[in-house]
Amino acid sequence: MIQWEVIRESEKLKAEITAVSQQLLQPFYEKFRTNALQLSILNEAEANPNLTLNTLASVLNRAATNLSVKVTAMVKDDLLKKVVANHDRRIIYIQPTAKGLDLIKKSREFIIKRYELVDDDDTDIRNLVSSATVYLDKLLEAKRKPVTQELFDSL
Repeated sequence: MIQWEVIRESEKLKAEITAVSQQLLQPFYEKFRTNALQLSILNEAEANPNLTLNTLASVLNRAATNLSVKVTAMVKDDLLKKVVANHDRRIIYIQPTAKGLDLIKKSREFIIKRYELVDDDDTDIRNLVSSATVYLDKLLEAKRKPVTQELFDSL
């Protein structure tokens, strides 16, 4: 049986990893006047040339209205461009500009250099990702199972 302390420690560890990772990247964010959300948007736009605002919102698990403001600011800053679909003028794709692609490239180089200070090869991080992926799959499987009254009655 899983003990509450193990779950609490895993949540604490997850929060600490997130915070320290953010701190590792903070100098880059300050130097290039960017943030994690902007880089996430740019990375998604680079990976998917047919990216729409609704798809982006779904992938980043954010409200489309909030992302719309961010995307508009990034267009103004020449990091993104909006492209109207040829087949349907109602569809607008979000794509990185040359400046946006350059920022992605620099961020990846910076991230690699910072993480090389932690692990000179990627063995530890690969092991962590592998374990986290297995655990995420289990969480997703548990999420798919319906919550029944029986569960509540057992409390």
